[in-house]
Amino acid sequence: MNIYSKSKDWRERILSNFASTPFTIQIGEETYQCASVEGLWQGLKCKDEMRLHVFGLSGMKAKMAGKGKKPKKINIAGMEFNYGSPDHEGIIREGIKQKVLQNEKVAEALRGSKGKITHHVPGSSKPVFKMENLLMSVRAELFGH
Repeated sequence: MNIYSKSKDWRERILSNFASTPFTIQIGEETYQCASVEGLWQGLKCKDEMRLHVFGLSGMKAKMAGKGKKPKKINIAGMEFNYGSPDHEGIIREGIKQKVLQNEKVAEALRGSKGKITHHVPGSSKPVFKMENLLMSVRAELFGH
């Protein structure tokens, strides 16, 4: 299974970070509403009201909102951690997990996936975390495979 927002397979599209799959996530003592994993990912790069706005985006709009931003530190909900750190990765993984738990079609797609998940897309984007590894980790935790 290759996760790609423009795939012909609905399961590959819905598992993409770009998919509009709203979820709430608890970070520290705060609860945030996100429209997509991409909105969460890019929103963490922003501050204050802009962060909340980006959390509410999906698809390319979310991607573009964070383009060119790579903060050294992320401050959210009274926590501070380095961009690319295990804490940062943990929030992204938790966002993916909440997306799966709160969207039945996403859960169906991930539960039904078998073997290795890949994420090969056109372009030269090199994310700080391998989304396919996070998806496989969440799949193992929730569905045992």
